[in-house]
Amino acid sequence: MAIKADMLDGFNDDDIREVRALCDKVLKSRDDDRKAKAMEQARATLAAVGLTLKDLAGARAKAAKGPSYKGGHSYQHPTQKGLVWQAKGKKPKWLVELESEGGAAREVING
Repeated sequence: MAIKADMLDGFNDDDIREVRALCDKVLKSRDDDRKAKAMEQARATLAAVGLTLKDLAGARAKAAKGPSYKGGHSYQHPTQKGLVWQAKGKKPKWLVELESEGGAAREVING
């Protein structure tokens, strides 16, 4: 059955909102059912070759997280005190090189 806009003309705003909420609920339920079925199929496929979902999650390499810097702060090279970055815009070359060597800039306390 196709619903046409003129079929809703007799409804007041609250009735239309109720219909929309009901539609959203039905769509979410269908999405949940599809996802559950897909997970069931994925588990069965993996089990057939001796794997689990955890095996897949463990295979993902974690990205190396470098130091984080906060805007509005100043950061200084640990040995070359003249190199300062205000944490605005792109990181300066000296900081990128320092991080690639495993180092980090230190925060300068203004005051």
